[in-house]
Amino acid sequence: MKWIIDTDPGIDDAAAIITFLAYRGEDVLGITTVHGNVGIEHTTKNALRLVELMGMDIPVYKGLTQPLLQPPATATAFHGSDGFGDAHLPDPTRTVACGHAVDFIIDQVHRHAGDICLLTLGPLSNIAVALAKDRSITREIREIYMMAGTCRGRGNTTAASEFNVYTDPEAAAIVFASGVPITVVPWETCVDTMFGPDVVEEIRKIETTVGRTFAKAMEFAVKKTLASTGREGVVLCDLLAACAAIDPSVVLESEKVLMRVETGGVYSRGFTMVDGRPNRGVQPNAVLCTGCDRSKIASMFLAALGHKTN
Repeated sequence: MKWIIDTDPGIDDAAAIITFLAYRGEDVLGITTVHGNVGIEHTTKNALRLVELMGMDIPVYKGLTQPLLQPPATATAFHGSDGFGDAHLPDPTRTVACGHAVDFIIDQVHRHAGDICLLTLGPLSNIAVALAKDRSITREIREIYMMAGTCRGRGNTTAASEFNVYTDPEAAAIVFASGVPITVVPWETCVDTMFGPDVVEEIRKIETTVGRTFAKAMEFAVKKTLASTGREGVVLCDLLAACAAIDPSVVLESEKVLMRVETGGVYSRGFTMVDGRPNRGVQPNAVLCTGCDRSKIASMFLAALGHKTN
């Protein structure tokens, strides 16, 4: 099975990419970047840094710079102005691949029809435009694993909506309505799986270059979590989606549901509607992950930071 990672790195994106490349790097065809946690120049530079850090020859393609219909938004308050916790890392020596992310996605889906999955860790703008540009790829994508949306209406950007969906709700609506099989890790599951001080301290102890680099960026998020919750810890949302894609057994609870995205409303724009009423003839379009194995995910991540994946 082949993979494309679509991402907006981001501290939690970094955790996800490090882990996925450590376990499945040989199957990754490329990384596509999108606006999101920070602007496209930073997300692309960060993706190049991560590929270089992991010592892998994986191309990085730059994608959409803004959402389909609304102005771009960022999450610099959580990720820092550079996306990596203002860690001021050296510029990557690698350069971005020629061509647009959308065209790369379409080309690779056709080349590996039926044997390609997408791991999406940011706003779904690139995926939506690829689906709109070439509708035939909906039949050729095996599955999309994503961190997106909510399952109990508890948002992290507005009271009702999660960042990846709220940042481009039209794109998310297109993807959820596409018919492509989807596995979704929502915001509430990520909060429930927050790493506490024990895991944070284990990350700080890792002496590999990857471990030290991530720990430096992570401190920004740890400080934000401490300020907001009174407890040292870190929520690495995208890591859950990456681990679920690597090893589905990390998902302890899930249900098949119909998910739709609200694109209007004064207070509900970006809200992900979840309908799991099997007795009402509802046709599911997604597997919603509502419980994950925190211990196993932590072990996978720590192993990836230490390059000990066997």
